[in-house]
Amino acid sequence: MFLFASIIAAALTLPPFGEVKVVDEIDCTKSDHRFVDSPKGSSTVETILGRQCRVLPVQGGRSSYLNWRIGEGKGLKPNGAYVLVIEYPDDKPRSYYVRNYGNNSRRSFYTGASTGDAYEGPIVHHKPESLKIPQSGAYEKWTALSILSEKASNLRDLDAKKSEAAGVKQFLDIATEGFDVVVGQYRREWNPASEGVAVSKIQLCEIVDEKAAWANVNLPPAPLPRRHVFWREEMSDGQMDAQCKGNAGVDWFEQKCRAMKFFGQNTFCKDLLEFGHNQHWDCNWKQGKPGGKTWKWMWGTKGELADLWSKLVPMVVDKYGFDILPYYEYAGASGDPSESLGPQKRAEPLDMDNKPDRATKGANYTHIWWTDGSLRVDITDPDTIEELKYVLEGTIIRYAEQVEKGGFAGALMRPRPGQWAVGFSDKTRERFAKEANGGKSVSRDDLKRDKALYGRYIAWWGEKRAKFMDEIRRYLEENGVKNAIAILENDDSETGRFLADADGMVTDDPAAWKARLPGKKFTDINDPRLVKDHLFMKSLKSPSGTWGPWEWQHASPACDPEHYAKMKNVWIALPFHALFTVTDPACFSAFGNADGTETIIRHYDLNEGTLDDLGYAMADWERAGRACMLSEITAVANGDPVNLGYLMGSNYTRGFPGPVREFNQNFLALPAVKSSVVKGACSDPEVVLREIDCSGFGVKAKYYALVHTGLTEKHDVTVRLPKGAKGSVEFLAYGRTRPLKNGALEFRKLKPLQLIAIRR
Repeated sequence: MFLFASIIAAALTLPPFGEVKVVDEIDCTKSDHRFVDSPKGSSTVETILGRQCRVLPVQGGRSSYLNWRIGEGKGLKPNGAYVLVIEYPDDKPRSYYVRNYGNNSRRSFYTGASTGDAYEGPIVHHKPESLKIPQSGAYEKWTALSILSEKASNLRDLDAKKSEAAGVKQFLDIATEGFDVVVGQYRREWNPASEGVAVSKIQLCEIVDEKAAWANVNLPPAPLPRRHVFWREEMSDGQMDAQCKGNAGVDWFEQKCRAMKFFGQNTFCKDLLEFGHNQHWDCNWKQGKPGGKTWKWMWGTKGELADLWSKLVPMVVDKYGFDILPYYEYAGASGDPSESLGPQKRAEPLDMDNKPDRATKGANYTHIWWTDGSLRVDITDPDTIEELKYVLEGTIIRYAEQVEKGGFAGALMRPRPGQWAVGFSDKTRERFAKEANGGKSVSRDDLKRDKALYGRYIAWWGEKRAKFMDEIRRYLEENGVKNAIAILENDDSETGRFLADADGMVTDDPAAWKARLPGKKFTDINDPRLVKDHLFMKSLKSPSGTWGPWEWQHASPACDPEHYAKMKNVWIALPFHALFTVTDPACFSAFGNADGTETIIRHYDLNEGTLDDLGYAMADWERAGRACMLSEITAVANGDPVNLGYLMGSNYTRGFPGPVREFNQNFLALPAVKSSVVKGACSDPEVVLREIDCSGFGVKAKYYALVHTGLTEKHDVTVRLPKGAKGSVEFLAYGRTRPLKNGALEFRKLKPLQLIAIRR
């Protein structure tokens, strides 16, 4: 007993968190810590790679999981910085759903050729990808930053009434009762490649010196424009809402700032409108003042969170030194229809007469009642930009002190299905006639009959949308937001787009998958058509498919990057997720704006409805180890992304923080300026050198992004800089210099999937 206690009290070094103290440890082969397996008795203890593990076979027809209580009676500190550690054998393809109730995170991971996201799972069209990622054949650690909440929900996330009926507590007190940790997996049908969960040990470690473990981020000096790395969470703040008392809301979002410091990110992003509805800001700040609207124009957030935003802005900018990129699912204000655009639904479908339940629900574009069926705007209507400017004034411009400090980067817009639909109302068609049809009026029937006319109409609408985004940028800049950026995330799906003209899951081993699942179709990621015929770009530039009476092609219009090509600091984002979404250089070029750069935004599949007996279950999946950055590394090799965003489902953390923050530190050290590939610079074909010419900003120094895209370690790589380079170079992320040898850099070792920022 004394020996066990000494182990728990021991300190150890855990990169990148520095020194940590083990406060609780679970031997997964034993049945303590309130261990439960589901189905009951389904797990076994087996020897893998010379060590005993708890193994849970994948079940047919139902999900399965292992559950433990960690930290009970260990004096945990709410709001304290901890690391949850899971040791697992990296021997076979496995998928690990992880629910960390200590900080309400569902960050999950998968190894080898397993898929993570549910294969042909429920609710949405999932886009998993299977690649033969090398495995170490050793035990590895999943290490997730966990800044603890005060309370932890029960295993099934039951509300108060259901908890009482089930005879369980709605919330555990983390300080005394600890919290549950679930390691689970989907049913076999949705998890066809996994060999089953296997875990040997789980630890909860307290970080000894949190600030010492924060990442050092070296941003480019003025006047060079800076890059941005940010995330937005969709489903994480329900627990904050349920527990919000006193300063809980501020504490919750300060935890995001602390996480950003660990991961080396620089831009704070929070939703201020979700599905069009107010999220924690005072929409009545100007009521009764000149130019102010009445309380009817938008329904605000209730209770203590009503003006949480006014507390967050100075904390984020003044205390932590971040800039802010507010996120808006703007669909018109959600208030009284007499004063709010959203419920007026001025954008109208092309066919008004065939829509189901029109008499009671109106003529909507889709069956999704909580999006365009509730709120939508016509972006060609001058009233729309005026209302949106009022929103921007209330959420950005009125914070004059932080605006002056450069604390706001700009605005991120993401309309959900139908909220910025292509409109065909009488007034919209009148605008088209005046601006793009020589004054000749057009009817709905004209647009249905004449394909060429319809095509011109869609192009006109796309141009209007791009100008709408540029007007956002202009308004922010004219009101003090320095170098304001405006980003449109046009992909309104959770999962992100698939490939055009392709069938089945993407994999680098179609033969193995066809043998595993006879009769199913698969797409080979090495098929040259993917890049040659630009199948992902073709998908992005195609409107959504539709069915029946609905108009999804108008509710979710195609990406049209050509309309942003001449705009500075305005982007239509290139959405990405799996590797196949970032392999085409032409796709990146197409989404470049007048700056020659791109914004890329990662879509995580929510994976809703995939786990039995765990209430509302969803997951954000990442590949294990350095492969968790595979898509980002490949994107930097193939394009010029300067803004990198993540659309998360749950509370943000990462299970492999080392390669994540290493990437962020190097990515952010480079200026947000267009680059070009230096052909023949690298002795290995999987290593790419991109040169960034900053002379347009009066800066003589040359910047370089050195990108190793390979999945295995490289040795003895020579990188020759152009134009007879001499002297030394600086590795920007770390402040170290190295002399050139005959104009070249020699690397004895490059880690898999590595980005290195260099200045000469």
